[in-house]
Amino acid sequence: MTLTELAKKYRCDKFFNHSYMETYERILAHRNVTRLLEIGIGYRELMEPFVPYYVHGASLLMWSRYWPEADIFACDIREDTLVNDGRIKSVVCDQSSVTSLTEMAFRFTEELTKPFDVVIDDGSHDFEHQKLTAHTLLHYLRQGGVYIIEDTYPDKGAELAAMFGGVLIVGNKRPDDCLVVIHR
Repeated sequence: MTLTELAKKYRCDKFFNHSYMETYERILAHRNVTRLLEIGIGYRELMEPFVPYYVHGASLLMWSRYWPEADIFACDIREDTLVNDGRIKSVVCDQSSVTSLTEMAFRFTEELTKPFDVVIDDGSHDFEHQKLTAHTLLHYLRQGGVYIIEDTYPDKGAELAAMFGGVLIVGNKRPDDCLVVIHR
């Protein structure tokens, strides 16, 4: 299945509420991903207004089916959102804390011996948190990896893209329907 078909199947907001799937297909489709980290998992009350028939951990399920050999890691500030099933492992992490982000990344990268191939920030969507998270987690991304910040507004996304040497991609579904893509 394509990534877009999996996004539809698992009711992922990246398809239903945002226009990210075309970009994800273009930049991720031919990558050999063995280790992916997504910041932010979501929960029913947050997601149901945007996604018909909410599926908990939708994007994590999508990634794990798309790359059936990959380890999928995730974190969220809320313990009740965590998904730990097979190759999907998640922990509580506060995106506003360098210490919390560093401890999470150090644990998931097995003391830096196994960096991430892909990091996706779909967490708080707060500009300061996005900036802090990228500054902290880019060190845990392997050379040739890709770091993606979701849900920015064009002005703040442009600022993040300039700050980290990335590219801003503006969508068409909502005012915050922008991605910043950083290639390492």
